[in-house]
Amino acid sequence: MKKRKSYLNKSISIASIIFLALLSIVLSFANLELHRNYVYKNYRAYITDILTYIADEIDADDLKQCIQTKVESEKYKETLLFMDNVMEHYEDVHFLYAVTPLNTNETGNVMSVFSAERYYDRYVDTEGNLYLGWISDDEYDAQGAAQLMDVMNGDSIVFFVETTEWGTDYTGAMPIKDSEGNGITVLAVDIDISFIRETIFKYATVNFLVIALFGALFITVFIMWSRKNITKPIRKLEESAVGFIGHSHGQRDVEALNFEAPSLTKNNEIKSLSDAVVKMTEDIREYVSDIISAERKAASMEELANHDALTGVRNKTAYNTAITLITDNQVGLAVVDLNYLKKLNDTHGHDKGDRAIKKLSELICNVFSHSPVFRIGGDEFVVILKGSDLENYQELVGQFNSKLDEMFNDSSLEPWEKVSAALGVACREEGEDMDSLFKRADKAMYERKKEMKSKLESPDSNPVGR
Repeated sequence: MKKRKSYLNKSISIASIIFLALLSIVLSFANLELHRNYVYKNYRAYITDILTYIADEIDADDLKQCIQTKVESEKYKETLLFMDNVMEHYEDVHFLYAVTPLNTNETGNVMSVFSAERYYDRYVDTEGNLYLGWISDDEYDAQGAAQLMDVMNGDSIVFFVETTEWGTDYTGAMPIKDSEGNGITVLAVDIDISFIRETIFKYATVNFLVIALFGALFITVFIMWSRKNITKPIRKLEESAVGFIGHSHGQRDVEALNFEAPSLTKNNEIKSLSDAVVKMTEDIREYVSDIISAERKAASMEELANHDALTGVRNKTAYNTAITLITDNQVGLAVVDLNYLKKLNDTHGHDKGDRAIKKLSELICNVFSHSPVFRIGGDEFVVILKGSDLENYQELVGQFNSKLDEMFNDSSLEPWEKVSAALGVACREEGEDMDSLFKRADKAMYERKKEMKSKLESPDSNPVGR
């Protein structure tokens, strides 16, 4: 038998690899997101501590006066020095500052209030330091200014990621409000998180490789197990089933319908399936045996239902079925009626009348040998003329009448063997139904019967004569 491709093995392998890839990706992203959230959560707590720590040292009303006059007070200077110390202490703080949004124009929209610096930037390289009252040019766009304005007028710390030419920062901004609860500035801390993305990427890569490695190991073991316990037994069962189908197709011998079950050692679902197939094939054998027996009975019953028991030709039921199937206009009907059957039965008995009917049936079948013959009544027959019988029906009618004459003139025959019959023929016209065709043929038969009776000199002297 031709070796079949292992589609199931291939499907399981492909599905396992796809599953492993998806699992690795999903778990990696899930762990990455958890790790990222954890990192940012810690940074939010870290930034919050710094902001609240500094905010506690700010005299908001004094700062408000400084913002309005743009003159540094003593408290302002003390706070600025405090913020510088914070910058020195927290090395990962990128920027520590306070700004006041002025408007939402594209430029000149934010004023510097505080800008903490480390010692070197404050006292050595002072270029770029920001001072109270400095108004930005293009450092903030309208959207950034609007965001700061929302923070200043709000009540909570807002966190966001900001990417600039100096890198990527995670920013926490909180409002500073005066004693009347009005926002006067925004205190902000920028933590450099450029390295975080690289760290998270490395974490995700390592995490992905670990998951993929253990997943590949698991999938390998699973594929080996599935081939041994699933696909190989299924292939054996398939080969047995294909073999059974191959030698059973069209098989009428019930004894040849044998299924050779595969050798399966493990008692699992596949073994149960194999046992079920064995039981099914046994049921199929019984079913086929019943069908063959039923077909034979049906054929016998159909033979009885559609054939005349006396003559062996088809009966009226078969005729009614046959005419419903005729769609061709090239058809004709020959109606034949036995003469003097009643007198023959009364004179010589019904058994002799039956012999006369059988004699006439044999004659009709011999003459119209290419067309089906039906006995539709006690002494009446119909022939559905087709093909050469239809084309040569006049010649065949002549042969039929000649045979009747020969029997009538044969002195060796018994009276019931000298059958007399009238035959009428009609050919189907365009669009004519079979009922009308029969009536025309039947009418032609009765015309012939009248003609035959008129030629008899003494019909009483010979009941079966002409």
